[in-house]
Amino acid sequence: MLIEGTEYIEFELLGSVPREGGYVSLGFSEDQIKGNDGVIGCYYPAKYDDPVRFFVGYNARDPRTGEVTNKFIETLPEVTYVFLSSLKNFMITEGENLGGEYTMEGKLLCRFRRMVVPPEHVDKLKDLSTSQYYLIHTRGQKLTSSGFGEPLPGGEAFAPHPVVVSSLVYGSMTGAPGEGDSTAKAHGACMVLAWVFCSSVGIILARYYKDVWPNSGLFGQRVWFQLHRILQISCVFLTILGLILILIRLNGQYSQTSTWPNLMHPILGIIVIALTILNPLLALCRCHPAHERRPWFNWIHFIVGTLAYILAVPTMMIGLRLPAAGVLLASKDYPSAILLFFMIFHVICEMSLEIHGCIYHKRNTNQRREYEEAMDQYTAAIRVQSGPMHKPDEPNPSGRMFKYFVIGLHATVSAIVAVLLVIIIAVN
Repeated sequence: MLIEGTEYIEFELLGSVPREGGYVSLGFSEDQIKGNDGVIGCYYPAKYDDPVRFFVGYNARDPRTGEVTNKFIETLPEVTYVFLSSLKNFMITEGENLGGEYTMEGKLLCRFRRMVVPPEHVDKLKDLSTSQYYLIHTRGQKLTSSGFGEPLPGGEAFAPHPVVVSSLVYGSMTGAPGEGDSTAKAHGACMVLAWVFCSSVGIILARYYKDVWPNSGLFGQRVWFQLHRILQISCVFLTILGLILILIRLNGQYSQTSTWPNLMHPILGIIVIALTILNPLLALCRCHPAHERRPWFNWIHFIVGTLAYILAVPTMMIGLRLPAAGVLLASKDYPSAILLFFMIFHVICEMSLEIHGCIYHKRNTNQRREYEEAMDQYTAAIRVQSGPMHKPDEPNPSGRMFKYFVIGLHATVSAIVAVLLVIIIAVN
């Protein structure tokens, strides 16, 4: 729209901010990396009788460290008093349904107009007439004296495609804030199911349940082994599926995330995926249980699997905080708290089983020795007798009822937490 010969664009921003004060802003970025972006927005100063205020600013990225600092436009070195006087018409915030308000529901709403072409000599404000920009919608904390505060958890969303802002008519950035991309959400759901349920239960079974169900089988193999194999294969499948989904979302490119700790998510994810694929390949090469090198395989298989699981936990925690997941509610980090609770629960289960194993170690060792002696007698007897003989049954381990309880409880809690996180990712 033209106002006194100058072209303006009208913007409307909406977001949830704390009652202690906060801001909503819209950034114009030439890439999908935060930094060197023009920013406009409004903030609520935490007092109901104070009006909503507006600001113009920019994000500066240090080329050496990659650190991003947020500044008001007044702090630019090239800005002079003469320029500031010409900047007063850069944003129109009053009249004709313009202005801002903070509602009782904690929503900050502001509507204003900004010049399409900024004043001369200040390109950081970004020319919106023809250039394409990625839009960045941010909800943040209180402003400081020199710039705007850090974004709230989950309060930052990047548009997936650049746009010419001046060509938008009633344009809307539907991904901001707190709403994630459906493909990214599917990626997160796959990883949660893979590592919270499949891998967690599979690890417990392989580590503590080899002597349980000694006289029962499942598809020709020991029960613990088949369950472990089914769960771990499912984990590998879901992990690879999650990788494919996120590659589709990123068009096969490496993540552009540059802020800490978000930048660690793709790095840790790549390591976890590599270890996840490596471990079943190692399992295919395992030697006979009686082979002299079997302990080497057992340790390598254990270390690779445990390392993948340990790294998967912080990877998921960081992923749940990414804007694309869209699961954070204002400043409350519920998903990470749920995941942290589960990891504490998992460690308690492992410690309980370790202590239980120590308590019953001597008794089970004696039972095993008696069984092996009976098997030796059975083997010697069938060599000299032609008639059928009863093969000794393997003894059930002492304290097995406690183990049944722990695996049942662990599997149930794992399933509940996994489903709960998937629902949060899907619908929040």
